[in-house]
Formats: sequence, C-alpha cells, structure tokens
Amino acid sequence: MKIFLTGATGYVGSAIAASLIRARHDVTALVRSSTAAARVLSYGIHPHHGDLREPSTYRNATLAADAIIHAGVEGGIDRMDVDRLFVDAMAGPALIYTSVLFVLGNVDDADETAPASGPRAEHERIVLDGGGAVIRPGMIHGDDAWLFANPVYIDEGRNRWPLVHRDDVAELYRLVTESGARGIFHAVAEVRPAAEVFPQITGTPLDEARQNLGPFADALALDQNVRAPRALALGWRPTHPFKVSSAPSS
Repeated sequence: MKIFLTGATGYVGSAIAASLIRARHDVTALVRSSTAAARVLSYGIHPHHGDLREPSTYRNATLAADAIIHAGVEGGIDRMDVDRLFVDAMAGPALIYTSVLFVLGNVDDADETAPASGPRAEHERIVLDGGGAVIRPGMIHGDDAWLFANPVYIDEGRNRWPLVHRDDVAELYRLVTESGARGIFHAVAEVRPAAEVFPQITGTPLDEARQNLGPFADALALDQNVRAPRALALGWRPTHPFKVSSAPSS
C-alpha cells in the first residue's frame, strides 16, 4: 500500500513508520527540514517537504495514497488550530487520525462508544463524518516516553491509567491501515492505578502539578478504566506489558 505519514520522526510516528516498513509498505513522510528528510530516508521512507500549517504544501502528495496517517503534532500554543487545518484539508475515507483517550474524561468500563468532548473530539467527528478512522492511544510507555522518564502522578494516585506500549500502538495503526477498517479504535493493553505504575515516588498535589505541567496535570488526574474491543476484533494483540521495574525514579 502507498501510505502518507505525518510525524514520522516523532515518538509515536517513528514506531508507526517502522511497523509499516517491516510490512513492506510504500511510505511517504511529511518533513519540514533536511535533517528530518535524512532521518526518514534512513528508515527507507520517501520524504516530502511541506508544513502542517500549509495544506497546499502536502495536498497533492496525498492524492496517490491509499491511506493517510496523521501522527504529527505541531509545537506551540496553536497546535490544535494546526491539527484542525490538517483534518479539514484531509478528511475522507483514507484518513487515520491520532486522538487521545483524555477526550473521554473520567470513565469506567468505557469502550469506543463512550461519548467524547473537547476540541479534539470535534476533530474526531470531522474525521468520522468523512468516513475515516480514529485511534486513541492510552498512556504510552516504552523507549523514551516522556512521562515514564519523568514519573509523576497526582495526589494519592488511586485513579486508573490505560497503558500501552509504543510498539503495540504502531501495530494497531498497521492493522487499521491494512484492513481498511474505519471508526474509533482504542489502543489500550492494560489498566493500572497511577500509584501502582510509579510505586517508587509519592504523588504530587494537583495544584502543584498544574504549576509545572499546565493542563496535562488534569489529564494525569483522570480516572480512566477503558477497553479496546474494536481493536481486539481486528486481531490486535498487545505483546509488551508494562514493567514497573522499567520506570525510573524521579
């Protein structure tokens, strides 16, 4: 398959790229710099120079793609506006969009039918109305995941986090791409209380965490018991369980 990928040099996108290349797909990646171009070339991927902020720089490059995977995240305070630009430009049956489980808020035993809210949920709606797919990863661990290199949880850490390994997330993208399945898919391998994920530290009060992490602190405080039945129905089988011993102390 011919696949157009954004975020190919990022934490999740690079894992998706590796999974697609292993499966011998023809991948083109959106890049903005010569450094990024050289990096994706080293993966065996064709670079396409463009900018997420300017749809005219990548629109034509997506026309020949069987699938368009949006795993890119623009830095800056306008990142959601840039994300909306891409979604508005690319919405259609070929688009596979990366969202987050945070859109569900506090939930118990939630599957893909649970209601979502917030700006990213609106982006999801546009993608789904266009016939595309939405993938919602949980808390991603493995390799250089920021949170797991900088462990923190809120208050007593009784709230539950949905966990998934980076490589397992990438495999779900491959399955969705190859199957042509559409709709919402959760990437969740297991659910644990936050304090159990990082037993080597004590919790941080929410107000203090907000000062250091901004809105991300509130996301870390969410209690999310989430399931992934649609992903499992595709044949997705996570193979990288979280290991407490792999989480460094802060």
